[in-house]
Amino acid sequence: MFAQKIEDVQDVDLPTLCPNDPTREVISRYVEEFRTLLSESTEILDDFREEAHSPSIATIMRFVRARKYKVEEAVKQFVAAEVWYNNEEVRKVLEDDPDEEVYQAFCPHLAEGFDRDGRPIYWERTGEIRLPKVLKLLSEEKLLRRHIRQQENTVCRMKEESERRGYLVEKQVVILDLKNMSFSPNSRGLSVFRECIRVDQQYYPEMLGEMYLVNAPWIFQPFWAIISPLLDPVTRAKFHVLGSRSTYRLAQDLGAENIPEEYGGTASYKIPITHPYDGPGKELVS
Repeated sequence: MFAQKIEDVQDVDLPTLCPNDPTREVISRYVEEFRTLLSESTEILDDFREEAHSPSIATIMRFVRARKYKVEEAVKQFVAAEVWYNNEEVRKVLEDDPDEEVYQAFCPHLAEGFDRDGRPIYWERTGEIRLPKVLKLLSEEKLLRRHIRQQENTVCRMKEESERRGYLVEKQVVILDLKNMSFSPNSRGLSVFRECIRVDQQYYPEMLGEMYLVNAPWIFQPFWAIISPLLDPVTRAKFHVLGSRSTYRLAQDLGAENIPEEYGGTASYKIPITHPYDGPGKELVS
């Protein structure tokens, strides 16, 4: 699944790597051009991770697809992503988070389940999050760092599921429940969301399979009007805004066996809910 040589790529993975022309000959040309240009880069330093020096064919083709098959632009984006990864010490984000108690109390979420195609699912009760309170305890930088942590965790889940299934899984499904969304817009929250979108598009390209915004209230429409223009048209087409009567779409699209009962499926796991916070700084949010 994560081959370095074109002859080691499985036939089943060819359409995933290059949907426009899923042949070894075409993929090989993209890969060879990418590697030639990458070898000329002076920004990838010796102490960067191995993936920066020798990316897999799957990684190369993700960036090539993201740049509409313009290889020179794909290399520039890849190099920028690896410089960012190194400078921001992203390798450390999966270490224990000292703010875990805050996230569990105010930002209920769960990385659980896979859809029919093996894509990992990430759940979040986004509508329950009260950002004014959260931002009394955490900075915008920490919230962004937490999002990066979730993306890196998803990368690990996709690799594990690829190994388990025997074919390449490189996209995720994100489900954000907007029920009880605050009617008071928060400019700092919007700023964080915008930055998350930027990070995803620049540093984690071609990883989103589908995003479902469920139980969307009418107040979400003005937010969507602001957010949607920030998205690449291809990415925007992957967003599905569903009202409270449309959650059946989750079971229909992803498989009822992969969706909790709360959302119309038959899976036994449950998404956490908010609970009182009793950690450091609790007097700020009481």
